[in-house]
Amino acid sequence: MTAPVVIIGAGPAGLSCAAALAEAGREVVILDENRQAGGQYFRQLPAAFSADYRRLPHDRKGYAALAQVLARPGVRFLRDTTVWSAVAPHCIAYAGREGSGRIDASAVVLATGAQDLPMPFPGWTLPGVISAGGCLNLVKGQGLVPQGRVVVAGNGPLVLVTAATLIAAGAQVVAVHEAQRAARLLPASMRGLWAAPGILRQALAYRAAMLRAGVPMRFGHMVAEVSGREALESVTVARIGPDGRPDDRRQTLEADILVTGYGLVPGSEPARLFGCRMRFEPSLNGAVPERSGTFETSVAGVYAIGDGAGIGGVKVAIIEGRIAAHAILGQGVPAPLRRDHGRLDRFRRSLNLAYRLASPLNAATPDTIVCRCEALKLAELQSHPRLQTGNLNALKTATRLGMGRCQGRNCLPAAPTLLGLAPDDLATRPRVRPPLRPIPLGQIAADRDARPVPEPDEPQIPQTGETP
Repeated sequence: MTAPVVIIGAGPAGLSCAAALAEAGREVVILDENRQAGGQYFRQLPAAFSADYRRLPHDRKGYAALAQVLARPGVRFLRDTTVWSAVAPHCIAYAGREGSGRIDASAVVLATGAQDLPMPFPGWTLPGVISAGGCLNLVKGQGLVPQGRVVVAGNGPLVLVTAATLIAAGAQVVAVHEAQRAARLLPASMRGLWAAPGILRQALAYRAAMLRAGVPMRFGHMVAEVSGREALESVTVARIGPDGRPDDRRQTLEADILVTGYGLVPGSEPARLFGCRMRFEPSLNGAVPERSGTFETSVAGVYAIGDGAGIGGVKVAIIEGRIAAHAILGQGVPAPLRRDHGRLDRFRRSLNLAYRLASPLNAATPDTIVCRCEALKLAELQSHPRLQTGNLNALKTATRLGMGRCQGRNCLPAAPTLLGLAPDDLATRPRVRPPLRPIPLGQIAADRDARPVPEPDEPQIPQTGETP
Protein backbone atom coordinates (compact mmCIF):
# COMPACT_ATOMS: atom_id res chain seq x y z
CA MET A 1 0.00 0.00 0.00
CA THR A 2 1.43 3.40 -1.01
CA ALA A 3 1.88 5.91 1.81
CA PRO A 4 -0.11 9.14 1.44
CA VAL A 5 1.24 12.39 0.09
CA VAL A 6 1.46 14.78 3.03
CA ILE A 7 0.74 18.45 2.28
CA ILE A 8 1.68 21.02 4.93
CA GLY A 9 -0.56 24.04 4.47
CA ALA A 10 -4.19 24.24 3.29
CA GLY A 11 -3.88 27.50 1.36
CA PRO A 12 -4.30 27.88 -2.42
CA ALA A 13 -1.06 26.03 -3.24
CA GLY A 14 -1.76 23.10 -0.94
CA LEU A 15 -5.40 22.72 -1.96
CA SER A 16 -4.68 22.88 -5.69
CA CYS A 17 -1.98 20.23 -5.29
CA ALA A 18 -4.32 18.05 -3.25
CA ALA A 19 -7.08 18.37 -5.85
CA ALA A 20 -4.86 17.14 -8.68
CA LEU A 21 -3.54 14.24 -6.57
CA ALA A 22 -7.00 13.22 -5.41
CA GLU A 23 -8.30 13.34 -8.98
CA ALA A 24 -5.67 10.73 -9.85
CA GLY A 25 -6.70 8.54 -6.92
CA ARG A 26 -3.77 9.27 -4.58
CA GLU A 27 -4.33 9.33 -0.85
CA VAL A 28 -3.59 12.76 0.63
CA VAL A 29 -3.19 14.12 4.17
CA ILE A 30 -3.38 17.90 4.59
CA LEU A 31 -2.24 19.57 7.82
CA ASP A 32 -2.88 23.20 8.75
CA GLU A 33 -2.59 25.28 11.91
CA ASN A 34 -5.87 27.04 11.16
CA ARG A 35 -9.38 25.84 11.83
CA GLN A 36 -10.45 26.52 8.25
CA ALA A 37 -8.70 25.81 5.00
CA GLY A 38 -8.02 28.56 2.44
CA GLY A 39 -4.95 30.31 3.79
CA GLN A 40 -4.69 34.08 4.01
CA TYR A 41 -6.13 34.83 0.58
CA PHE A 42 -9.25 32.66 0.90
CA ARG A 43 -9.74 33.14 4.64
CA GLN A 44 -13.44 32.79 5.50
CA LEU A 45 -15.62 33.52 8.52
CA PRO A 46 -16.39 30.64 10.91
CA ALA A 47 -19.42 28.65 9.78
CA ALA A 48 -21.23 29.46 13.03
CA PHE A 49 -21.26 33.22 12.32
CA SER A 50 -24.81 34.30 11.46
CA ALA A 51 -24.57 38.11 11.18
CA ASP A 52 -24.69 39.81 7.77
CA TYR A 53 -21.07 40.13 6.69
CA ARG A 54 -21.75 40.49 2.98
CA ARG A 55 -19.74 43.74 2.78
CA LEU A 56 -16.57 41.93 3.78
CA PRO A 57 -14.33 41.00 0.85
CA HIS A 58 -14.44 37.21 0.77
CA ASP A 59 -13.84 35.28 -2.44
CA ARG A 60 -16.43 32.64 -1.56
CA LYS A 61 -16.66 31.24 -5.08
CA GLY A 62 -12.92 30.78 -5.44
CA TYR A 63 -12.67 29.25 -1.97
CA ALA A 64 -15.52 26.82 -2.63
CA ALA A 65 -13.91 25.64 -5.86
CA LEU A 66 -10.63 24.85 -4.11
CA ALA A 67 -12.01 23.54 -0.82
CA GLN A 68 -14.28 20.92 -2.39
CA VAL A 69 -11.23 18.63 -2.48
CA LEU A 70 -11.57 18.25 1.29
CA ALA A 71 -14.75 16.21 0.78
CA ARG A 72 -13.17 13.77 -1.65
CA PRO A 73 -12.54 10.14 -0.64
CA GLY A 74 -8.92 9.56 0.24
CA VAL A 75 -8.34 13.13 1.46
CA ARG A 76 -7.81 13.63 5.19
CA PHE A 77 -7.69 17.17 6.60
CA LEU A 78 -6.07 17.66 10.02
CA ARG A 79 -7.16 21.16 11.08
CA ASP A 80 -5.77 23.05 14.10
CA THR A 81 -2.68 20.91 13.70
CA THR A 82 0.96 21.96 13.92
CA VAL A 83 3.79 20.18 12.13
CA TRP A 84 6.53 20.48 14.71
CA SER A 85 9.31 18.24 13.42
CA ALA A 86 10.59 16.24 10.49
CA VAL A 87 11.63 13.00 12.18
CA ALA A 88 12.97 11.82 8.83
CA PRO A 89 12.65 13.40 5.35
CA HIS A 90 9.38 11.52 4.81
CA CYS A 91 8.15 11.23 8.40
CA ILE A 92 6.28 14.17 9.91
CA ALA A 93 5.60 14.75 13.60
CA TYR A 94 2.39 16.66 14.24
CA ALA A 95 0.36 17.82 17.21
CA GLY A 96 -3.14 19.21 17.46
CA ARG A 97 -6.48 19.21 19.16
CA GLU A 98 -7.63 16.18 17.21
CA GLY A 99 -4.58 14.10 18.04
CA SER A 100 -0.80 13.90 17.82
CA GLY A 101 1.52 11.44 16.15
CA ARG A 102 3.66 10.68 13.11
CA ILE A 103 2.82 10.21 9.45
CA ASP A 104 4.99 8.34 6.97
CA ALA A 105 4.66 9.97 3.55
CA SER A 106 5.43 8.87 0.01
CA ALA A 107 6.10 12.56 -0.74
CA VAL A 108 5.94 15.80 1.26
CA VAL A 109 4.65 19.11 -0.13
CA LEU A 110 5.56 22.29 1.76
CA ALA A 111 2.86 24.91 1.07
CA THR A 112 3.54 27.07 4.07
CA GLY A 113 2.72 30.56 2.79
CA ALA A 114 4.21 33.91 3.75
CA GLN A 115 4.59 36.07 6.82
CA ASP A 116 4.78 39.82 7.45
CA LEU A 117 8.20 41.47 7.36
CA PRO A 118 8.29 43.53 10.56
CA MET A 119 9.81 47.02 10.62
CA PRO A 120 10.44 48.29 14.16
CA PHE A 121 10.13 52.06 14.71
CA PRO A 122 9.70 54.20 17.83
CA GLY A 123 6.33 53.35 19.36
CA TRP A 124 5.57 50.27 17.24
CA THR A 125 4.62 48.25 20.33
CA LEU A 126 1.82 50.66 21.32
CA PRO A 127 -1.74 49.29 21.28
CA GLY A 128 -3.31 50.42 18.03
CA VAL A 129 -0.36 49.44 15.83
CA ILE A 130 -1.08 46.24 13.94
CA SER A 131 0.50 44.33 11.07
CA ALA A 132 -1.28 44.14 7.71
CA GLY A 133 -1.45 40.36 7.89
CA GLY A 134 -2.94 40.44 11.37
CA CYS A 135 -5.43 43.11 10.35
CA LEU A 136 -6.61 41.14 7.32
CA ASN A 137 -6.99 38.05 9.52
CA LEU A 138 -9.26 39.96 11.89
CA VAL A 139 -11.37 41.41 9.11
CA LYS A 140 -11.71 38.33 6.91
CA GLY A 141 -11.55 35.64 9.59
CA GLN A 142 -13.55 37.23 12.42
CA GLY A 143 -15.47 40.15 10.89
CA LEU A 144 -13.64 42.60 13.18
CA VAL A 145 -13.18 46.00 11.51
CA PRO A 146 -10.83 48.58 13.10
CA GLN A 147 -12.69 51.54 14.57
CA GLY A 148 -11.59 55.18 14.41
CA ARG A 149 -9.11 56.86 12.08
CA VAL A 150 -6.94 54.30 10.28
CA VAL A 151 -3.58 54.98 8.60
CA VAL A 152 -2.12 52.29 6.33
CA ALA A 153 1.62 52.38 5.61
CA GLY A 154 4.15 50.00 4.15
CA ASN A 155 5.91 48.77 1.06
CA GLY A 156 4.52 46.39 -1.53
CA PRO A 157 1.23 45.23 -3.04
CA LEU A 158 -0.11 44.35 0.40
CA VAL A 159 -0.50 48.08 1.16
CA LEU A 160 -3.04 48.48 -1.64
CA VAL A 161 -4.82 45.21 -0.76
CA THR A 162 -5.09 46.15 2.92
CA ALA A 163 -6.36 49.67 2.29
CA ALA A 164 -9.00 48.50 -0.20
CA THR A 165 -10.11 45.67 2.09
CA LEU A 166 -10.53 48.02 5.04
CA ILE A 167 -12.49 50.51 2.93
CA ALA A 168 -14.79 47.75 1.67
CA ALA A 169 -15.31 46.56 5.23
CA GLY A 170 -16.37 50.05 6.33
CA ALA A 171 -13.25 51.27 8.12
CA GLN A 172 -12.39 54.98 8.19
CA VAL A 173 -9.09 54.98 6.29
CA VAL A 174 -7.67 58.52 6.38
CA ALA A 175 -4.30 58.06 4.62
CA VAL A 176 -2.17 55.49 2.80
CA HIS A 177 1.62 55.73 2.53
CA GLU A 178 3.70 53.56 0.17
CA ALA A 179 7.48 53.66 0.61
CA GLN A 180 8.43 53.11 -3.03
CA ARG A 181 8.24 55.97 -5.52
CA ALA A 182 5.41 55.67 -8.06
CA ALA A 183 7.80 56.08 -11.00
CA ARG A 184 9.69 52.90 -9.99
CA LEU A 185 6.49 50.86 -10.12
CA LEU A 186 5.31 51.97 -13.55
CA PRO A 187 7.52 49.67 -15.74
CA ALA A 188 6.54 46.52 -13.82
CA SER A 189 2.89 47.58 -13.97
CA MET A 190 3.09 47.99 -17.74
CA ARG A 191 4.54 44.46 -18.06
CA GLY A 192 1.45 43.28 -16.20
CA LEU A 193 -0.74 44.36 -19.13
CA TRP A 194 0.45 41.27 -20.99
CA ALA A 195 1.75 38.98 -18.29
CA ALA A 196 -1.00 39.28 -15.69
CA PRO A 197 -3.91 41.44 -16.88
CA GLY A 198 -6.24 40.02 -14.24
CA ILE A 199 -3.88 40.99 -11.42
CA LEU A 200 -3.46 44.46 -12.92
CA ARG A 201 -7.24 44.93 -13.18
CA GLN A 202 -7.59 43.96 -9.55
CA ALA A 203 -4.91 46.45 -8.51
CA LEU A 204 -6.67 49.21 -10.48
CA ALA A 205 -9.95 48.27 -8.80
CA TYR A 206 -8.30 48.64 -5.40
CA ARG A 207 -6.95 52.06 -6.38
CA ALA A 208 -10.35 53.12 -7.75
CA ALA A 209 -11.99 52.14 -4.45
CA MET A 210 -9.56 54.40 -2.61
CA LEU A 211 -10.27 57.29 -4.98
CA ARG A 212 -14.04 56.86 -4.58
CA ALA A 213 -13.62 56.90 -0.80
CA GLY A 214 -11.47 60.05 -1.02
CA VAL A 215 -8.48 58.35 0.61
CA PRO A 216 -5.19 60.06 -0.29
CA MET A 217 -2.21 57.86 -1.22
CA ARG A 218 1.34 59.19 -1.01
CA PHE A 219 4.42 57.48 -2.39
CA GLY A 220 8.02 57.71 -1.16
CA HIS A 221 7.03 57.98 2.53
CA MET A 222 7.55 55.79 5.58
CA VAL A 223 6.51 55.76 9.22
CA ALA A 224 9.12 57.62 11.29
CA GLU A 225 7.49 57.19 14.69
CA VAL A 226 4.17 56.95 16.47
CA SER A 227 3.17 58.37 19.82
CA GLY A 228 0.48 58.07 22.45
CA ARG A 229 0.12 57.75 26.21
CA GLU A 230 -1.52 54.34 26.63
CA ALA A 231 -2.41 53.71 23.00
CA LEU A 232 -1.72 55.15 19.56
CA GLU A 233 -2.69 58.82 19.18
CA SER A 234 -0.60 60.06 16.24
CA VAL A 235 1.56 58.82 13.38
CA THR A 236 4.53 60.73 11.99
CA VAL A 237 5.42 59.93 8.40
CA ALA A 238 8.48 61.21 6.56
CA ARG A 239 10.08 61.17 3.17
CA ILE A 240 12.78 58.55 2.79
CA GLY A 241 16.42 59.52 2.68
CA PRO A 242 19.06 57.82 0.49
CA ASP A 243 20.12 55.69 3.48
CA GLY A 244 16.62 54.25 3.91
CA ARG A 245 15.95 56.30 7.04
CA PRO A 246 13.23 58.95 7.50
CA ASP A 247 14.54 62.43 6.73
CA ASP A 248 13.46 65.76 8.23
CA ARG A 249 10.50 66.34 5.90
CA ARG A 250 7.81 65.02 8.23
CA GLN A 251 4.07 65.18 8.77
CA THR A 252 2.14 64.13 11.87
CA LEU A 253 -1.36 62.66 11.52
CA GLU A 254 -3.85 62.08 14.31
CA ALA A 255 -4.89 58.42 14.19
CA ASP A 256 -6.38 55.61 16.26
CA ILE A 257 -5.06 52.66 14.26
CA LEU A 258 -1.88 52.23 12.22
CA VAL A 259 -1.70 49.21 9.93
CA THR A 260 1.83 48.47 8.73
CA GLY A 261 2.76 46.18 5.87
CA TYR A 262 6.43 46.55 5.01
CA GLY A 263 6.51 43.51 2.79
CA LEU A 264 6.06 39.76 2.92
CA VAL A 265 8.78 37.15 3.28
CA PRO A 266 8.52 33.44 2.45
CA GLY A 267 7.59 31.24 5.39
CA SER A 268 10.49 28.93 4.65
CA GLU A 269 11.39 27.68 8.14
CA PRO A 270 9.74 24.29 7.45
CA ALA A 271 12.00 23.87 4.41
CA ARG A 272 15.02 24.45 6.64
CA LEU A 273 13.61 22.00 9.17
CA PHE A 274 13.47 19.35 6.45
CA GLY A 275 17.12 20.06 5.64
CA CYS A 276 16.47 21.61 2.22
CA ARG A 277 19.33 23.55 0.67
CA MET A 278 18.47 27.29 0.87
CA ARG A 279 19.48 30.46 -0.95
CA PHE A 280 18.67 34.17 -0.66
CA GLU A 281 16.74 35.39 -3.69
CA PRO A 282 15.84 39.13 -3.80
CA SER A 283 13.34 38.63 -6.63
CA LEU A 284 11.42 36.19 -4.40
CA ASN A 285 11.69 38.41 -1.28
CA GLY A 286 14.02 36.36 0.88
CA ALA A 287 15.42 32.95 1.78
CA VAL A 288 13.88 30.18 -0.31
CA PRO A 289 14.59 26.47 -0.90
CA GLU A 290 16.41 25.56 -4.09
CA ARG A 291 13.96 23.81 -6.42
CA SER A 292 13.88 21.82 -9.63
CA GLY A 293 11.62 22.72 -12.56
CA THR A 294 8.84 20.74 -10.89
CA PHE A 295 9.52 22.32 -7.45
CA GLU A 296 11.27 19.37 -5.83
CA THR A 297 13.79 20.60 -3.29
CA SER A 298 17.31 19.31 -2.69
CA VAL A 299 15.72 16.62 -0.48
CA ALA A 300 14.29 13.93 -2.75
CA GLY A 301 10.53 13.66 -2.53
CA VAL A 302 10.10 16.98 -0.69
CA TYR A 303 8.45 19.72 -2.76
CA ALA A 304 8.02 23.44 -1.95
CA ILE A 305 5.28 25.51 -3.60
CA GLY A 306 3.50 28.84 -3.26
CA ASP A 307 4.56 31.86 -1.23
CA GLY A 308 6.62 29.71 1.14
CA ALA A 309 9.00 29.12 -1.77
CA GLY A 310 8.93 32.73 -3.04
CA ILE A 311 6.40 35.55 -2.85
CA GLY A 312 4.14 35.42 -5.90
CA GLY A 313 0.49 35.53 -4.91
CA VAL A 314 -2.49 33.27 -5.33
CA LYS A 315 -2.31 32.58 -9.08
CA VAL A 316 1.31 31.45 -8.93
CA ALA A 317 0.53 29.32 -5.88
CA ILE A 318 -2.34 27.48 -7.58
CA ILE A 319 -0.30 26.70 -10.68
CA GLU A 320 2.69 25.51 -8.65
CA GLY A 321 0.39 23.14 -6.75
CA ARG A 322 -0.75 21.55 -10.00
CA ILE A 323 2.77 21.26 -11.40
CA ALA A 324 4.06 19.59 -8.23
CA ALA A 325 1.15 17.14 -8.35
CA HIS A 326 2.04 16.14 -11.91
CA ALA A 327 5.62 15.49 -10.80
CA ILE A 328 4.54 13.39 -7.81
CA LEU A 329 2.26 11.36 -10.06
CA GLY A 330 5.13 10.76 -12.46
CA GLN A 331 3.38 12.64 -15.24
CA GLY A 332 4.80 15.21 -17.60
CA VAL A 333 3.75 18.80 -16.96
CA PRO A 334 1.33 20.05 -19.65
CA ALA A 335 2.92 22.73 -21.81
CA PRO A 336 0.16 25.35 -21.22
CA LEU A 337 0.59 25.00 -17.46
CA ARG A 338 4.34 25.45 -17.75
CA ARG A 339 3.90 28.50 -20.02
CA ASP A 340 1.40 30.10 -17.63
CA HIS A 341 3.79 29.64 -14.74
CA GLY A 342 6.73 31.05 -16.68
CA ARG A 343 4.75 34.16 -17.62
CA LEU A 344 3.50 34.79 -14.08
CA ASP A 345 6.89 33.95 -12.57
CA ARG A 346 8.62 36.61 -14.66
CA PHE A 347 5.96 39.16 -13.70
CA ARG A 348 6.08 38.46 -9.95
CA ARG A 349 9.87 38.68 -9.92
CA SER A 350 9.83 42.02 -11.73
CA LEU A 351 7.15 43.34 -9.38
CA ASN A 352 9.03 42.20 -6.26
CA LEU A 353 12.20 43.89 -7.52
CA ALA A 354 10.27 47.06 -8.44
CA TYR A 355 9.11 47.44 -4.84
CA ARG A 356 12.63 46.76 -3.53
CA LEU A 357 14.25 49.98 -2.27
CA ALA A 358 17.85 51.03 -2.92
CA SER A 359 18.54 50.95 0.82
CA PRO A 360 16.55 48.82 3.30
CA LEU A 361 14.09 50.85 5.35
CA ASN A 362 15.15 51.53 8.93
CA ALA A 363 13.39 53.93 11.31
CA ALA A 364 14.60 52.36 14.57
CA THR A 365 16.43 54.46 17.17
CA PRO A 366 18.64 53.10 19.98
CA ASP A 367 15.65 52.99 22.36
CA THR A 368 13.40 51.10 19.93
CA ILE A 369 12.34 47.65 21.10
CA VAL A 370 13.41 45.10 18.50
CA CYS A 371 12.41 41.83 20.20
CA ARG A 372 8.94 42.38 21.64
CA CYS A 373 8.82 39.08 23.54
CA GLU A 374 12.10 39.66 25.40
CA ALA A 375 11.85 43.51 25.45
CA LEU A 376 15.31 43.87 23.87
CA LYS A 377 16.19 47.34 22.60
CA LEU A 378 18.31 48.09 19.57
CA ALA A 379 21.09 49.69 21.66
CA GLU A 380 21.41 46.53 23.79
CA LEU A 381 21.90 44.39 20.71
CA GLN A 382 24.26 46.84 18.99
CA SER A 383 26.53 47.02 22.02
CA HIS A 384 26.67 43.29 22.74
CA PRO A 385 30.13 41.74 22.09
CA ARG A 386 28.65 38.79 20.21
CA LEU A 387 27.49 41.15 17.44
CA GLN A 388 31.15 41.59 16.49
CA THR A 389 31.20 37.96 15.31
CA GLY A 390 28.71 38.86 12.59
CA ASN A 391 26.78 35.76 13.60
CA LEU A 392 23.08 36.30 14.33
CA ASN A 393 22.78 32.87 15.92
CA ALA A 394 25.58 33.71 18.36
CA LEU A 395 23.81 36.97 19.26
CA LYS A 396 20.56 35.09 19.75
CA THR A 397 22.01 32.56 22.18
CA ALA A 398 23.69 35.33 24.19
CA THR A 399 20.74 37.74 24.39
CA ARG A 400 17.58 35.58 23.89
CA LEU A 401 16.76 37.56 20.74
CA GLY A 402 13.93 35.71 19.02
CA MET A 403 13.53 33.14 21.83
CA GLY A 404 10.13 34.30 23.10
CA ARG A 405 6.58 33.24 22.35
CA CYS A 406 6.67 34.30 18.69
CA GLN A 407 9.88 32.31 18.10
CA GLY A 408 11.50 35.24 16.30
CA ARG A 409 8.78 35.88 13.73
CA ASN A 410 8.46 39.52 14.89
CA CYS A 411 12.16 40.33 15.08
CA LEU A 412 14.51 37.94 13.27
CA PRO A 413 13.47 38.87 9.69
CA ALA A 414 14.29 42.53 10.41
CA ALA A 415 17.34 41.94 12.61
CA PRO A 416 20.03 41.76 9.87
CA THR A 417 19.02 45.18 8.50
CA LEU A 418 18.83 46.79 11.94
CA LEU A 419 22.20 45.36 13.03
CA GLY A 420 24.11 45.89 9.80
CA LEU A 421 24.43 42.17 9.01
CA ALA A 422 24.31 40.74 5.50
CA PRO A 423 20.75 39.53 4.77
CA ASP A 424 22.01 36.79 2.45
CA ASP A 425 24.45 35.18 4.91
CA LEU A 426 22.19 32.23 5.73
CA ALA A 427 25.01 30.28 7.41
CA THR A 428 24.94 32.65 10.40
CA ARG A 429 21.16 32.65 10.87
CA PRO A 430 19.62 31.01 13.91
CA ARG A 431 19.07 27.31 13.37
CA VAL A 432 15.56 25.96 12.94
CA ARG A 433 14.94 23.40 15.66
CA PRO A 434 11.95 21.33 16.69
CA PRO A 435 9.40 22.18 17.86
CA LEU A 436 8.89 24.44 14.87
CA ARG A 437 6.08 26.29 16.71
CA PRO A 438 5.18 26.46 20.39
CA ILE A 439 2.71 23.70 21.18
CA PRO A 440 1.11 22.59 24.45
CA LEU A 441 3.02 19.91 26.33
CA GLY A 442 -0.17 17.90 26.56
CA GLN A 443 -0.29 17.59 22.79
CA ILE A 444 3.30 16.31 22.65
CA ALA A 445 2.60 13.92 25.51
CA ALA A 446 -0.31 12.55 23.49
CA ASP A 447 2.10 11.47 20.75
CA ARG A 448 2.02 7.68 20.98
CA ASP A 449 4.58 7.29 18.20
CA ALA A 450 7.27 9.37 19.92
CA ARG A 451 10.83 8.54 19.01
CA PRO A 452 14.12 10.46 19.34
CA VAL A 453 14.02 13.63 17.22
CA PRO A 454 17.16 14.78 15.38
CA GLU A 455 17.93 18.41 14.59
CA PRO A 456 17.98 18.06 10.81
CA ASP A 457 19.59 21.32 9.72
CA GLU A 458 22.37 21.34 12.30
CA PRO A 459 24.97 19.61 10.08
CA GLN A 460 24.02 21.75 7.05
CA ILE A 461 24.51 25.17 8.67
CA PRO A 462 28.02 25.78 9.98
CA GLN A 463 28.23 28.36 12.74
CA THR A 464 30.91 30.59 11.19
CA GLY A 465 32.50 33.32 13.21
CA GLU A 466 31.15 32.12 16.56
CA THR A 467 33.49 32.25 19.51
CA PRO A 468 33.82 28.75 21.09
